[in-house]
Amino acid sequence: MLRRFVPLLTFAVLSGCSLTQPQQDQEQTMQAINIMEDRVNFQLATMIKQIDDQNANIDKLDKQISTLSEDMSQRYTDSTLLTFTEEEEEETPIPAIVDNDPRVAHGKVILGEEEWVWLDATQSFYKARIDTGATTSSVSATNVQIFERDGKEWARFNMNHTSDENPSEADIFEAPVVRWVKIRQASANGANRRPVIEAWVKLGQLHEKAQFTLADRTQMTYPVLLGREFFKDIALVDVGKKFVQGMNEQQLQQN
Repeated sequence: MLRRFVPLLTFAVLSGCSLTQPQQDQEQTMQAINIMEDRVNFQLATMIKQIDDQNANIDKLDKQISTLSEDMSQRYTDSTLLTFTEEEEEETPIPAIVDNDPRVAHGKVILGEEEWVWLDATQSFYKARIDTGATTSSVSATNVQIFERDGKEWARFNMNHTSDENPSEADIFEAPVVRWVKIRQASANGANRRPVIEAWVKLGQLHEKAQFTLADRTQMTYPVLLGREFFKDIALVDVGKKFVQGMNEQQLQQN
């Protein structure tokens, strides 16, 4: 009889074990899921706290920047008001009387109908006519020779003051040719081709590089003629006056 119940008891015990094992596995799985969920919630809470702390720091920095901006704005306003007040105090007294320079008007040099000009190339003074009717300037030139130097055209000539001047005593002038022009004269047929050179000219406070057409002016009163291209926008011409700028050799040589 006992032998019959032994197999039945063994089967029952094995069946109980098989039912208990899945239940244990399920409990372990749920426990693992709960642990992972707790970890995720903890990490999420930590990140939220860090974000809140960063937002708080940003708000603090914004307030500091706003305070600094207001402080700088106030300082700038105070400085501007102080500067304006000081300028007003400086300009309030009656200005001192300053002697006006008769050679200058409205920031421009005054030129008479005739002026002394200094040419750097020859280190000499020449009497010049200030001609408002002429566009270009010209300089008296005789014995003009065109030659080449460093691949460019140059002109060498004698700068005679008068027709009876000894050529050997005339100033020798050398300068590069910047262009050629055609001059048509009423007393001659056709047009003459003349070179144009550049030279530094000193006239009073003016020290400018000017272009000059080479022409024989020995029969004329002035060896130099200054046209509008030289003095436009920088000088005023008073044809009723002469030698306004004068001849200050020491000042010219210093400059």
